[in-house]
Amino acid sequence: MDYFTVRPSQTQFFKTVPFYYQSEEGEFLLYKKAGDMLDAERTENTRHPHLFISNKDKDTALKELTTGLNREFERLLRQGGGLLEIKQALGNIVREALTPGQETAMLALPETIDILFKNMDQDHTTMEYLAQMATASEFMVEHTVNVTALTLQYCFFKKMNEGETSVYALCALLHDVGVATLDKSLVNTTERLTEKQFQRYQAHAEAGHDMIILNTDFNIAVANVALEHHERLDKSGYPNGINTLCMESQLIGFIDCYEALTYRDKTFRKAKTPFKTLHLIKEEVIAGKFSPRLFKAFTSCLTR
Repeated sequence: MDYFTVRPSQTQFFKTVPFYYQSEEGEFLLYKKAGDMLDAERTENTRHPHLFISNKDKDTALKELTTGLNREFERLLRQGGGLLEIKQALGNIVREALTPGQETAMLALPETIDILFKNMDQDHTTMEYLAQMATASEFMVEHTVNVTALTLQYCFFKKMNEGETSVYALCALLHDVGVATLDKSLVNTTERLTEKQFQRYQAHAEAGHDMIILNTDFNIAVANVALEHHERLDKSGYPNGINTLCMESQLIGFIDCYEALTYRDKTFRKAKTPFKTLHLIKEEVIAGKFSPRLFKAFTSCLTR
């Protein structure tokens, strides 16, 4: 029987599944019975050995975990938690969806979006502030949260209805889900990728599309965005070099590019100010890679 590790910060979310610990002899022994909760004081002070869950309980555990993370996210929004706390809570949910082998965690994301809408301040300033914040968490989680916040900011600016905005938000949350299939060294490097490495990196677009199609019944736009967010209107993008892109793919692709240039340093390229990033992207617009109308609307969204 195989086991996977429980993050110490998440032990309080599990009741349904049993926990195990590993003895000095390497044997996995029962630590918590199914249906029991760990002692709150011990959990808070992390006075536990390394804990594990059996792989046979994985789907049940993921469902319970993502439900608990959504409840924690909702609690912070309702109680007016700090922006950093809220962003970290959203990042925790995204992290599970981007973890290899945890495709079922994606199914919790529509509820996450519902929680955002039900508990967000009327003028949407929370998401606008989140869009301007960058913290030092794992790159893909941070990137995904930033792209989602910027996408919501744009949707609110365009006065899209809740149904449309929900689809765009889900597209943003899962646009890079295929990255979970790549070697971490490809994803986390700050060096320029070699041609061979870049070819391997490009595989994440089709992988993400297939993961969404096989594991969810989400709006087809979500899978399309995972596949198309690196395509460009001049056919210079990947994986298929097409220029007939849905609006969701155009927007998320644009914001994905903006976020990457603005929020993250690389050894060969320093993070840029929003103004300098928009100046660079304007050159891409002139070259025919992005829509001029989209560029104008997004610029207005940031500067209003």
